[in-house]
Amino acid sequence: MGRRKQTYRNNHEFVDTAYVNSQTYFDYLARFKQLAITQFEWINLPESMNATYLEMTLYYMGQCALLKDENYGFINTKAVANGKLNIYGLPTNLNCFSYEYHTNRKLYTGIKDNEYDSCILVKNNADRLPTAPTLELFAKRLYEAERTCDVNVKAQKTPLILRGDENSLLTLKNLYVKYDGNEPVIIADKNQLGKEVVEAVSTEAPVVFDKLMIYKMQIWNEALTYLGINNVAVEKKERLVESEATGNNELINLNLEARLNVRKEACKQFNEYFGLTGDKAIDVKVRSDLFNVVKTTDSIYDLPKEDKELVKEEVL
Repeated sequence: MGRRKQTYRNNHEFVDTAYVNSQTYFDYLARFKQLAITQFEWINLPESMNATYLEMTLYYMGQCALLKDENYGFINTKAVANGKLNIYGLPTNLNCFSYEYHTNRKLYTGIKDNEYDSCILVKNNADRLPTAPTLELFAKRLYEAERTCDVNVKAQKTPLILRGDENSLLTLKNLYVKYDGNEPVIIADKNQLGKEVVEAVSTEAPVVFDKLMIYKMQIWNEALTYLGINNVAVEKKERLVESEATGNNELINLNLEARLNVRKEACKQFNEYFGLTGDKAIDVKVRSDLFNVVKTTDSIYDLPKEDKELVKEEVL
């Protein structure tokens, strides 16, 4: 009987590699997700509402609804368009739903109806697009860079290929395990290591992991810029010139405000519709102090020269 062909199902090396690949991707994606859903702090939300679920909904769906239910009180739900579009391209009705909950509501556009008939639309951005797909692309690029870097580092440790015939396959694998395990001396049976049986071929792998780390940092910084998070500090060694740092800060601010402003507009509509004022009015703000750092770097040019240099040293 011939030897059964090995497949990826019983190829442990392939399974291990696939596991590390997927874990690397999902690890980066999880990091991005935590940054995205914790950037904004919702203020004075009623106890029956959930800020984390609200941000998770915006992250995955790009929009959600705020409404008042006869049984639950004020709640936030997922939402999809229903009915015709109004003159501004917004849906006239929204299907508002969650776990074991569903209701169809009119979109509030400035005309008050029965408080149990309408809802407030919360947008993730002006186009009501979710954050998740973009961060998935960044995570994929980081995963590719990270795993390529791992392979290149590994190639510096084992820059060779062991070549032999089919009968020596097990012997070659055992030798590689010892080699990969950093054994200072590898002892083997000379009868199994004849010159015609085993041959080591150098791969001459170039050292590129240092360049890959720079590339990976650039992707990471680009993702943070997309989220509106200041990443100038991580580029300290490059010592960005003043014009470059200012331009980066402006882009960070624009990306952040693109998501902040639409949330504030929803708060304004919610307060207006339900008549909430003062301490009862809801609001949203940026949770991180990074936003203040960005604003500081934008305003340092009005300071005296000695103060300006001090602030720039702290930020850059």
